Amino acid sequence: MGRTRIDLRTLLLMVAATLAGAAWAIYNRGLTAPPYDEAMLRPLVWVIFATPCALFLGWLIARWSEGWWAAFVCFCLYFFSPFVAQRYESCTVVSGSFNLANCFTATDQAQQLATATGHRIYFEAVVVIQVGIALLITLHRALNLGAAPAMHAEPAVSASAAHHPPAS
Repeated sequence: MGRTRIDLRTLLLMVAATLAGAAWAIYNRGLTAPPYDEAMLRPLVWVIFATPCALFLGWLIARWSEGWWAAFVCFCLYFFSPFVAQRYESCTVVSGSFNLANCFTATDQAQQLATATGHRIYFEAVVVIQVGIALLITLHRALNLGAAPAMHAEPAVSASAAHHPPAS
């Protein structure tokens, strides 16, 4: 088995896109402050949407042929990361550090504290989770992990040689 080669173009494009999306998410988070009103809805949506969207665009630029796969993976990142961030927030907001017991026993207190702080932990965690997963996805695609091994084609045989054996 040969050494795994890294696709530097894919790596750079997808990392740059991920970092640009994260920067846009962080910028939009800076535009908001609790208590939230209707005008802050758009920036808060960008906090959750920016990194997966940017990763998708970088992936398309790097590997156009993987468009549907990129759409599916980036949608999953966008859809599931808020659930993980919310659970992380409920496990940390009460005690100030991750405490698994608080996830299930202090739910009312966690909700009150999270609302009072404007879900600061949630919005920070969603960006960290998305960037971490996006970088893992980028590494996976740049290393071509999971790709089928390249088949080496046999030399082409001319049609006349295939039908007519050599005379002896």
